[in-house]
Amino acid sequence: MSDFREPVYESDEFRMLLQKYEKLKNGTISAFFDVEEFEQIIDYFLDDFEFEEANKAAELGSSQHPASVEIKYKIVHIHIEQGKSRKALSVLKEIPAWEHANSEFHFLTGTALCLSGKHKEAEKSFDHALSIATDDVFDALINISIAFENARHFKLAIKYLNQALEISPDSLSVLYDLGYFHERVYRYEDSIGFYNRYLDIDPFSENVWYNLGVVLFKLKQYRQAIEAYDYSIALNPDYASAYFNKANAWASLDRYDKAAESFHEFIEIETDNTQAICYLGDCYEHLGRYEEALETYKKVIEIDNTDAEGWFGAGMIYYHKNTYKEAIAYILKALEFDNKNLDYWLNLGYIYEEAGMNKEAITCFKHVTKKDPDDREAWMGLTGLMLQEGMFDKVIPVLREAYTHFSGDENIAVKLAVAHIKSGNEKLGISFLKRALSISDTVYTEFEYYIPAPLQEPDIRAIINKYKS
Repeated sequence: MSDFREPVYESDEFRMLLQKYEKLKNGTISAFFDVEEFEQIIDYFLDDFEFEEANKAAELGSSQHPASVEIKYKIVHIHIEQGKSRKALSVLKEIPAWEHANSEFHFLTGTALCLSGKHKEAEKSFDHALSIATDDVFDALINISIAFENARHFKLAIKYLNQALEISPDSLSVLYDLGYFHERVYRYEDSIGFYNRYLDIDPFSENVWYNLGVVLFKLKQYRQAIEAYDYSIALNPDYASAYFNKANAWASLDRYDKAAESFHEFIEIETDNTQAICYLGDCYEHLGRYEEALETYKKVIEIDNTDAEGWFGAGMIYYHKNTYKEAIAYILKALEFDNKNLDYWLNLGYIYEEAGMNKEAITCFKHVTKKDPDDREAWMGLTGLMLQEGMFDKVIPVLREAYTHFSGDENIAVKLAVAHIKSGNEKLGISFLKRALSISDTVYTEFEYYIPAPLQEPDIRAIINKYKS
């Protein structure tokens, strides 16, 4: 039930009306209600989002007053509240032509059209409604903006809020919505301007300071964002989201010590928030405080044994500590709960590689390239290991596929040079070597990793020396 009931609903008179209506609905009495009484009853149920009951009241109202336009409007309201735009528009077609001079007809038509995604037609209906409206224009503009907000058409919502602002320049609700809607359409400077206008009138709004911080963060003005979050926290020391966002702002400045402090403050409020605890572990990891990071990630696992990020984070700490067996075990556990996370697969591949388990590493890198052909790191890891394993014939088609995604990549070109030379096709290998060196004259170092200078044929050595000089 709504926390803010219309005073009429609390009156003895309305209670008696409602009791009488219930008896009529149940068939225990036969009674007549005037149109205004039915409107009150329908509004009562609409206020509680009891659409089925509102519909029943509207049906009874229509049966007693079949020509009532007011009840038809209520039926339209019910359909709109339920998201049934087609039914709403169908009922509006039944409204007599003389009602077209009534602004409510056009407001309701606009709302139904907006709900159905016909935004241009809705705009025309709303504009016409405003042109003939005689009172409550400000409230009408607010309602129109809400209709477009619900339709996620923020630019049109802004259009009508600007008109509302002309009527009431100091309306805090309008300034707030303009700040928010401009953020949603990426007009961040305008958003900041409206939030600042709000704060000039009321500097004690924790939510506006917080929203201002969000916009400043998106503009990468991290220190100003932190300042805004600090104001929000000063007004509400339990504003958890402000601590969380403040921590992310510090992390964006590479101040992981400060970020860790803010995450700690957030976790004091939301003690079991595993995302924040993972982020805290990441801060410790960046600071090289591996034992604290490991303890933090394990705390995540204690809270939620299925949290993949906790298992992955702990696995990466074991990797930093060169304890590959544990690292592999933890990341495999992470993949049990999120096997679609390609970052897990990629890092597992690197760990397998460092542990000397090249076959397993190749499997991981191959999986990533299949799922995301644009992941260059995976292609590099896969083809590099295949070359190391002497899989020269097998790596050539893999490198060719990689080259279709990264045609100007000198590292792939030099690997193709190595693979073709090792496979006995020196002419094609030299062609790729020249292509790689023309892109970057320092790429010869990678070539020499696979074919050291003493093992190079004279003609190949001459080509490399030419680019080296």
